[in-house]
Amino acid sequence: MTDSPCVSIVINNYNYGRFLPDAIESALAQSHENIQIIVVDDGSIDESRQVINRYGNRVIEIFKENGGQASAYNAGFAICRGDIVCFLDSDDTLFETAISQAVAAFKDTQLVKVEWQLQIVDALGMATGEIVPEKPLPKRDLRQFSISNGPFYDWWFTPPSSGNCYSREFLERAIPMPEPPFQHGADVYLTILAPLYGGICRLPNPQGTYRVHPNNNFFGRPLDSNRLLDYSQRFEDCCIQLQKHLSKQGVEVDIEDWKTRNFNYLWPTRFLQAKSDLESLVPQHGSYVLVDDNEWGNSEPIDGRHAIPFVGHDGECWGRPADDQAAIAEIERHCSEGTKFLVFWWTSFWWLEHYEAFKRYLYSRFPCVLQNERLLVFELVNDEHVNVAT
Repeated sequence: MTDSPCVSIVINNYNYGRFLPDAIESALAQSHENIQIIVVDDGSIDESRQVINRYGNRVIEIFKENGGQASAYNAGFAICRGDIVCFLDSDDTLFETAISQAVAAFKDTQLVKVEWQLQIVDALGMATGEIVPEKPLPKRDLRQFSISNGPFYDWWFTPPSSGNCYSREFLERAIPMPEPPFQHGADVYLTILAPLYGGICRLPNPQGTYRVHPNNNFFGRPLDSNRLLDYSQRFEDCCIQLQKHLSKQGVEVDIEDWKTRNFNYLWPTRFLQAKSDLESLVPQHGSYVLVDDNEWGNSEPIDGRHAIPFVGHDGECWGRPADDQAAIAEIERHCSEGTKFLVFWWTSFWWLEHYEAFKRYLYSRFPCVLQNERLLVFELVNDEHVNVAT
């Protein structure tokens, strides 16, 4: 690779004409000079075409019929000439140093991907103070992890599309990507395959923005059954592609084995089962105290039942109790307010190890009415009751 490799920024757009200028301007403003900008419009019916046309020969235009995100990636990569490629969502932006820092990192020829965090902004572009992903790149062999456990993609650990640059050598092995299963989430397809072909590096500072707004395909969608089924199907689709690429490398894997321990499968499938559990247990229009470390968000995933955060105010989670006494005080408050059930979600079972006195209090005071791999539920009765099912 030369000292100033060509970098292609492929902006994929569908009906985001109001955000598109920010994305294009951020690509044009890159401090790295050898830049090619391709804007792929996936059949928009808003003002997007007019916006793109304003930039003339400063960008390469592709106007195509609507086919989804994977088809936009395929169309953009088919004409790009970059040694390095960044797929930028049209509602996001890059900081001016993003590409230059990625190019410097790619001097390590073992890398196939350079990634960075993104600052979360609202629809108006105002920073919320949050970043994505929150957690650092795992210090593990992601290739071996993928072989043993299946697809690795995680909102907490892996950046969305606009937080990545890929080597051309890798993309020539991965693209064209299958279009029907990745109409949304084409970035996940590249995320799961990259560890099979080389190293991944995380830049030390955020290098762009991720915009949160009502039309996001992922962020902020309610956790209803359709979304959970989408998550399960995404896992299945990713497994098929990961297995296909590993097989080409002479590695045979068992997708059903992956399902026994991969979080991306266990989480949505257990959530669907938990919804059914609670619909059977909590009466219609009833409420329950939920301990989930805010994984279920602020939506109401259980139809006709109201989730109350363990520590909170006006329906907003305030975090975790400071100690056992604070936890016990919260439960007594919920009892006095007439809430009938306390629900622990699977990933929050650790509370009962951390708050030992609180655990003893619960089992001595309330009956445990449900316990399985996904939920632990106590009935918050008002009278003293020693549970015999401990």
